[in-house]
Amino acid sequence: MEHARQVNLEHVSNMPNFVADETVVHYVAKGRAARANSIKWERDYTVEDEVTVRGIQISRRNVRRNGKPFDKVIFGMPTTGFGAALKPLFDPTCPTALDPAGNEELSGKSALVYRFRSPENGCFGDLNGGWAYNPARTGRVLIDPLSGEVIQFEEEATGMPRGFVFTQRNQVMTWNSVKIGDASHWLPVSADFIWRMSDGSLTRATVEYRNHRHFEAKTNLTF
Repeated sequence: MEHARQVNLEHVSNMPNFVADETVVHYVAKGRAARANSIKWERDYTVEDEVTVRGIQISRRNVRRNGKPFDKVIFGMPTTGFGAALKPLFDPTCPTALDPAGNEELSGKSALVYRFRSPENGCFGDLNGGWAYNPARTGRVLIDPLSGEVIQFEEEATGMPRGFVFTQRNQVMTWNSVKIGDASHWLPVSADFIWRMSDGSLTRATVEYRNHRHFEAKTNLTF
């Protein structure tokens, strides 16, 4: 764990600035399934855009919904995520508890599993469901036993206050090696979010990032 702590906090400190193509597919649940793994999802719409990442902050441009330009706020579009979970997980000043939970195979590779729990108003930050609120979190993190890098992050946020738009949010974020220019970086490559809304319905968004490239800015100067 100390090795993983050091490796991932270094990732936070050296997160690159870059641009990538983002695809977000939104779904709604058909009917009311008794178990999460038996839910039948119906595709609602697809959002494509160019995402710019500076540290852990995200901005977007060229947003298209179902292929058409779209300039309104879309529920479920991540505003952070590239390393946002690493500091709350591994920073020793944060109130997150990590407990070993054995080994697991993921995509043909062995991973160390740790369960975590973070109290309300911990380091994970606010969710927005009509107003900002920082709920308690529980979940698991899967770590490469050799490199110490996070392979997968699984989180459940619950205990939302009365009147919040949703009562629960789950996410699974997968990390992998990504090449930007001539350098390789360990970054999130996909994510899966599920919200249980206040009326009991379920909404889902799957996110993929491709074609990572250097962030560049252009300025025209006239003298």
